[in-house]
Amino acid sequence: MQAPFEWVEGRQRLKAILDSFPADHMHWSEAQNRFQFVDRLLLECLGWENPSIVVERPDGAGGRADYVLGVPQKAVVEVKREAISYGDLPPGKPSIVRKLEPLIAASKEFKSSIYQVISYCSLLGVPLAIVCNGPQLAIFQVMTPGQSPLTGECFFFNGFQSYLDDFTLLWTLLSPEGVSENRAYRQIALHRNPRLPEKASIAIAEPMKLRYRSEFQENLRALSSLLLEEIEDNPSLKPAFYRDCYVSTEANNRHLLLSKQIIAARYKRASTDASAPSALETAITVSEANKIHVANVGFDDSASSRPVVVIGDVGVGKTSFFENLFVSMDKDDRANTYFIHINLGIKANLARNLKDFILDEVPRVLLNSYNIDIEEASFVNSIYHEQLRGFDRGVFGRLKLIEPDRYERERVAFLSKLISSRDTHLLAALGHLVRGRRKQIILIIDNADQRDYATQQEAFLIAQELASHRLLLVFVALRPATFYESKQKGALSAYQNKILTISPPPADEVVSKRLSFAVRVAEGKENLGSLGGIALQLSNVVAFLRSTLRSITSNESIRQFLSNITGGNTRAVMELITGFCGSPNVDSRKIVEIELETGRYNVPLHEFTKHALLGEYAYYNPQSSQLACNIFDVSRSDAREHFLCSLVISFLSSNMGVRDSDGFVRGDVVIGEMLRHGFLEDQTKHAFRRLASKKLIETPFAHFRELTVADNFPIENLHYRATSVGIYHVRFWAPSFSFLDATSTDTPIFDNNIREQISKLASSFDIRERLLKAELFRQYLEEQWHLANLSPNYYDFPSILRSQDSNFEMVRSAAHKTKSKSTRRRFNRSS
Repeated sequence: MQAPFEWVEGRQRLKAILDSFPADHMHWSEAQNRFQFVDRLLLECLGWENPSIVVERPDGAGGRADYVLGVPQKAVVEVKREAISYGDLPPGKPSIVRKLEPLIAASKEFKSSIYQVISYCSLLGVPLAIVCNGPQLAIFQVMTPGQSPLTGECFFFNGFQSYLDDFTLLWTLLSPEGVSENRAYRQIALHRNPRLPEKASIAIAEPMKLRYRSEFQENLRALSSLLLEEIEDNPSLKPAFYRDCYVSTEANNRHLLLSKQIIAARYKRASTDASAPSALETAITVSEANKIHVANVGFDDSASSRPVVVIGDVGVGKTSFFENLFVSMDKDDRANTYFIHINLGIKANLARNLKDFILDEVPRVLLNSYNIDIEEASFVNSIYHEQLRGFDRGVFGRLKLIEPDRYERERVAFLSKLISSRDTHLLAALGHLVRGRRKQIILIIDNADQRDYATQQEAFLIAQELASHRLLLVFVALRPATFYESKQKGALSAYQNKILTISPPPADEVVSKRLSFAVRVAEGKENLGSLGGIALQLSNVVAFLRSTLRSITSNESIRQFLSNITGGNTRAVMELITGFCGSPNVDSRKIVEIELETGRYNVPLHEFTKHALLGEYAYYNPQSSQLACNIFDVSRSDAREHFLCSLVISFLSSNMGVRDSDGFVRGDVVIGEMLRHGFLEDQTKHAFRRLASKKLIETPFAHFRELTVADNFPIENLHYRATSVGIYHVRFWAPSFSFLDATSTDTPIFDNNIREQISKLASSFDIRERLLKAELFRQYLEEQWHLANLSPNYYDFPSILRSQDSNFEMVRSAAHKTKSKSTRRRFNRSS
């Protein structure tokens, strides 16, 4: 049986019932107490329906049980009138399992009720007992092998307020689902034996051991880093790099496991009124020749008095957008534009304050990039032409004919005073460039979101002040979480903002373009003088990059992996590919040798996923991967929790539950759904924190990942939705050989026999033993799934396992070949 409503509604009903109690309710008789409160608690608040409740059930020995719950019968409820108080019992919380003996010893009335209900349960063959006098309620197990019920444990609610405060626990234990599955017995057993099983990693001598690269791998890694990451900072190659490698910012990645509508609305909630931020409409256009044109900012355009706030998640490509903005301008626009890009991610860390740094940095860029010295005498004379005319009309101007030397000194002092006001002088210089030389100026304040909150606010205020003079187009880059927080209580709350959103480009297209460009550079088709002195032969790196490029472009599974596991983070996907080149966990020499010999080696998916799981480590651990999350790990001694993370992600990605137009679901709805499957509220909250911090689920403003959430914060009030990272984990990565092989030693295993077998294989690198380890773990998880008796219609774990049968078959084939080669070598040695 299942309750016809959710626990949230049940709690609301209970509160309404308690609020309506008359003043004399403590004088109700037992029958009145049952009619006015217990009946309503069971039917209206806990979701029971009449066919599943029997009242006044004879026990066969002359007694009658007040309520028997369930078909078949599962629990007995014994009710007393409220006047029969159980007295001042030892203090405790409902959520903490308590021993029955101290409670029985403290109250004769409680002892009498306990003995009475034990008799009913024993005679009726019912395992679960509940006693209630109205404001006090105890739940305990009568039938526990090898133990008297009087020496057992119970959950005890002491006062009507405790019913409300811990209603999720009450629902977990006494809802129709809770009683049917006897969750009270399981939760008491968990509290009685809270110790988690050891992970198999304890059998590994050095579980945090790093793997070191060979000289070949080290050289490959160094050159790949140069070709894939550092190359975009090379001034001589920057135009060619952005011409060939830039991918336009559009939320349209066919490999992502999220709907296009959700991706397009990813920043909608950044504005406090929940309206979608408006994109920059008039200042930037793209010609048919794919050249960017920046319109001249008119002085009568009120929009130009505000900076453009560019919102994009970390690594989505905000800096690349800015760089490409200038590089992709047509020739005339670029000649007519002064482009000043201030990257706070790598600069200003040593400056005393941000304002002083920007006042120094803008003149430095003008001097170094455009040969404009704003303190050069002729330039200063041009800036202050009108002020100098006024000076000449003043009293010191008469010195020009009387005392020319003194006149010059006074004139220099006058200009020096103007220059000494650095902020005013800079604005005057920019004004001269715009009005006098008819230039347009673009100022980028980039990566402010990588700095502390105070610096981010200061960056925006500086951008606002500069833009207010309508001399230049100012961009300031922020993340959605930063923008939201500042809108709520920071500098942005005082201004109307002009917004430009940057959505993630397709990861596979980014990687393909970068690899193709790197190959051309390595082949000498693009000039890069800094390659001199590299020890590795270029033919090797070209072979490795070509093989990697071919594998990505020809293998749909690899493209899907790269697109989803990095969650739209362009920086993360390039770090993954760069790390893959020369990874100590990838046999790069084999790849290069086969590629040079055949010209057609395809790197399999599992090589990429193994690197993503292990990184620089020999074995998987929570620190080894920035991308992977062991969704089979548990926080309590409850084997069913192996599947909790998958259930949360699958529920959020399904069409179930009440969700808003952006696909977000309130946390309490998810908690209620997990309660239906027997998981405690604390277990689900722990899953929220783990999954959100690893980006498998997200809130609108990146709580847990970018916004710190206090331990006592009511996270059930936040909204959540699944990310492509989480969906890929559940549907594709978690059931694969590489994932099960890696996480088998990082997961508590409740089956002693399986745990011992996996522990013996934990440290092995042999493919045959790794296969056996992964198959044992796979078998264990499937057994636990069936024991858990979970049956949500949005997640079918056995079917997901079966979807990776071909993956395991490929590994078996590779293991068989390894075994055959080993046999041949032994035979040759013996002959």
